[in-house]
Amino acid sequence: MHVKHWGARVALTVVFFAGALACRTSDVLNVAIARTATPTQTRTVRPTFTPIPPTATPVPPTQPPPPPTATVRPTLRPTARPTARPQPTAPPAPPPAPPPGPTSSPYLYHVNPPGCEHSGITHIKAKVYGDKNDPNSGVEGIKVALGGADGANQYVPAVTTTWDGTYTFILSDTGQPGRTGTWYVWLIDSSGKRISDVGGPINTNNLGPDAPGTCWHGWVDFRK
Repeated sequence: MHVKHWGARVALTVVFFAGALACRTSDVLNVAIARTATPTQTRTVRPTFTPIPPTATPVPPTQPPPPPTATVRPTLRPTARPTARPQPTAPPAPPPAPPPGPTSSPYLYHVNPPGCEHSGITHIKAKVYGDKNDPNSGVEGIKVALGGADGANQYVPAVTTTWDGTYTFILSDTGQPGRTGTWYVWLIDSSGKRISDVGGPINTNNLGPDAPGTCWHGWVDFRK
């Protein structure tokens, strides 16, 4: 049994040794053949260059464009027109003078405006009042003169007022044409001094009763 086992090991070792010797002999022959063989020109294999893609240059991040700036347009001002120089104007007319107020009379009696109308004869008939506000205040015994505008030249003798203050100057007779003339009247005292304003004028004429401006009966009243 042991003899067989050792025989097997010896046989296996021989096999391995023979194989290794055969491989060595083959390598020696190959080298010898290679040295004696005519060298064959072989093509030089150039190395293949794999193109390297170019490295991209880093581009800085694009900043967003600034918002559009509003274009400020200049404000157009209207062309100023030359100011027209005011033309010289005439100064305004002065306001009219106020009407004169009542004049203070130095006389005892004052006169009313004259009046006139048609009548059968030319005459002047009126009254003298002691109170301007009382129509029944006629004054008796006052002398009345008839004459020119100056209140000094009497045309006829003075007359005296009656009980109710009436005075009368007859300048024409009944049935005669109207007497034309300009007359003034005033009051005097017993010495002939004037004691009133001069009343008038009374412009008598000989116009008929229907004519405009006819004047046969004139009057001027006096009052205190």
